[in-house]
Formats: sequence, C-alpha cells, structure tokens
Amino acid sequence: MHTTRQDGRALIAARGSIDLHSSDDLRERLTSLVDAGEEHIIMDLTAVDFCDSSGLNVLVRAYKHARAHDATFTVTGAYGRVDNVLRTTGLDRFLIQGPAAGGTAAEV
Repeated sequence: MHTTRQDGRALIAARGSIDLHSSDDLRERLTSLVDAGEEHIIMDLTAVDFCDSSGLNVLVRAYKHARAHDATFTVTGAYGRVDNVLRTTGLDRFLIQGPAAGGTAAEV
C-alpha cells in the first residue's frame, strides 16, 4: 500500500489481494487517515485483483467511519473480479466514485 496526499485528498493505492491476510493493515491505515482529519479519502484498486469478504468489510467500515467524521471515502479503479463483487453486492452504489469526483493514482 502506498498513500499520497494532493489537493486535500488522501489516495491509498493497494496492490494484489485485499483478503484475510491483508485486511487488518488496510483497516488500520484507513482508520488512521480518518482519525487524523483527512476529509477526502480515495482507495485506488487499479492494482488489486482479488477482494474477499474481509476486504469488503474493511471498505464498508472505512466508508461508515469516514461518514461518521464528516469525511468522504470512495473507491476507484476496480476492474474484473473486484468490480464484479462490488456490483454484485451493491456496494458500488456507495463506494465507487463518479468520473468527476477524482481519479486513479495516475491522475492524482
């Protein structure tokens, strides 16, 4: 995971899988960003090829934690299986940002 800050946004770029083995580190990173006062957090999934239920749980909790602190949490760059699981579960309606809201790591 790599975190960059630009134009009032924090972008977290994840790689590989978000699963039982990596979800604790991701949860801690996202929670600490919100707790540190970041107002706009974007999770870039461009380099993520798998996300299981524990990974989805982290994304949902991050979204709820951000909202509870008047911050935003959005996801960008999901494709393939990751995009499919977000859409199948309906989480895309809450997590995936529109084209005008920001961009992938290459665009930020």
